[in-house]
Amino acid sequence: MFANLFNPLAVGTVTLPNRVCFLAHRTNFADRSRFNDRHLAYYQRRAAGGCGLIIVGELSIHPNDCPWQTMIDAYDPDVLADYQKLTAVVHESDTRIFAQFCHHGFQSNGAITRQAVWGPSAISDVVFGETAKIMETEDIAVVVAAFSRAALLAREGGFDGIEIDMGPESLLRQFLSPISNHRQDDYGGDLDKRMRLPLEVIESVRAAVGPDFTVGIKLCADEKFWGGISLDESRQFAQRFENAGKIDFINVSIGTYYNLHLVMASMHTPAKFAIEASEQIHQAVSIPVIAAHQIPFPAVADEIIKGDQASAVGLVRQLISDPEAPNKAKAGTLKDIRYCIRDNYGCLGRINQSKPLSCIQNPEVGFEKSAIAGKKKPEKTKRIMVVGGGPAGLETARTARERGHEVTLYERGPKVGGQINLIKNRPGRQAMAGVVNHLIHALEKLQVPIVVGTEVTPELIAEKKPDAVVMATGSQPIAKPIPGDYAPPVVLNVWEAIEGKFPIGEKVLFIDQNSGHHATATVEMLADQGKKVNIVTGDLFVGIQLASIGDLYLTRQRLLQKGVVFTTDVRVDRIVGNRVEARNIYTNEPILFDDYDTIVLDLGNRADDHLYRRMKRQVAELYRVGDCVAPRGIDMAIFEGRKLGEKL
Repeated sequence: MFANLFNPLAVGTVTLPNRVCFLAHRTNFADRSRFNDRHLAYYQRRAAGGCGLIIVGELSIHPNDCPWQTMIDAYDPDVLADYQKLTAVVHESDTRIFAQFCHHGFQSNGAITRQAVWGPSAISDVVFGETAKIMETEDIAVVVAAFSRAALLAREGGFDGIEIDMGPESLLRQFLSPISNHRQDDYGGDLDKRMRLPLEVIESVRAAVGPDFTVGIKLCADEKFWGGISLDESRQFAQRFENAGKIDFINVSIGTYYNLHLVMASMHTPAKFAIEASEQIHQAVSIPVIAAHQIPFPAVADEIIKGDQASAVGLVRQLISDPEAPNKAKAGTLKDIRYCIRDNYGCLGRINQSKPLSCIQNPEVGFEKSAIAGKKKPEKTKRIMVVGGGPAGLETARTARERGHEVTLYERGPKVGGQINLIKNRPGRQAMAGVVNHLIHALEKLQVPIVVGTEVTPELIAEKKPDAVVMATGSQPIAKPIPGDYAPPVVLNVWEAIEGKFPIGEKVLFIDQNSGHHATATVEMLADQGKKVNIVTGDLFVGIQLASIGDLYLTRQRLLQKGVVFTTDVRVDRIVGNRVEARNIYTNEPILFDDYDTIVLDLGNRADDHLYRRMKRQVAELYRVGDCVAPRGIDMAIFEGRKLGEKL
């Protein structure tokens, strides 16, 4: 299947076995600026999963460029031994591996390097906020030499090629862009002068690695911002880079830190939203072009190749979620693919908080080495009863059954899925259903009985006599999170609002302590129903938890355009009927909300653990996972389910 996608592709002196590329991204796995076993297992797993090319990022070419502390010192000769280990494990599979080299310019962190950040002009990045030192000619020479030294080490370390980063996070893009390059010398002004440093870097790298080594670029083809690089201009960049005769491919990207909702696109961003840029560059040059950004895999990816919109497709999150996706697509077992839902919480959300890379659906990410040991067959096969069909229960049942245990899952509701059945009903969050769909399919393949509409009681447990019982009974909204005298239908918890259990009035006060999609998506649902909503929070701004996952801008934009009012810095003290007594957190000034038809509370959950506590010391092996332990996110529910399934 998908013959276009799995057709070989010549890129410079290298032939890729297929056109699926695992693009450079952060992992935050590094230890003391070195690769480690965690990296090796992570990339080895993706190579074994069938992608044709892996591009490795996080490589710092110079000590003054360190945007985060987990960069790899690609300028240190000691990195050579690490490279050789990494490339060797990837080459065990029929996969090629490139190194991506970047200098981040003023998109870096002087608090780490204790040096001024460098840039083409004295401006600051919208995220990092440090005013750059204007690079002098000697600084430019240092950067050019640093790229060439790093490139030579990469070739000696066994890499098959190099990608020079001119994308959204790079110094070279800053020189190319009129937004950031205000120079009046030979490195700024017209297109030729803005291209001078990137061309010098390419020339230096090519001289270092020789003519028989693959060298390409990652090009920001459209900054999507006023006064920035346009698609028309980037076509000229691409043609001139190719005509210089030194590069073998172009990996196309779009956006900058001015529009992180594009660089860190979520499920709210349309599929293949950047394909026009890739197609335009592909038509402008004769060398291979890689398309990226939100490409559904594998059917749409295959159509892109077939339609001559690009030579190859670049993925990141899909191969984090399911490293085996290329092999599954090639074999035609599409239902087995764990599709990325683009929630961003486990990957971008963690990375942007300087935490190691993860995935809400795939608990093996970052633990690939130990995951192999966790799949060993148990010494004794057990009869296991899993109580609760949310993500934690489903993952526990799947993992335990894979290891050989006899598992039955019970769900008191009419269908499994837990809180995802609520989440998926809100605007833009429908993709969350994919989490449950994949787990249900896995249990069906493993022939795990799923018993719905059954309340598990101590009597049922005694009747079934399982060897082990796993409580995955989830959590429920806190019954009375605020003092006072109130009840439905005037005051509802967020679940009652989503389920439509009671009629909701025209004017709604939504009290939020969640600060993420749980609140904002519900508010958007109410606004779409024509309600006039005021969302009240104690935070500095509405949706504060969405910043790290790239969804803050678009979410706030949609809510404001739909007439939602934002009220911040508020603590609610008491509710009586439809009268909400509150105060400003900072001034202690009283605030009264008393003209709303409906009040919705999103103020946290409590563990539904009464059955667990009742069964303690009555069952030989009793466990609990997910929200039944403590209310948290889907990521922890699935992670704990996997770990327990490996332990049983």
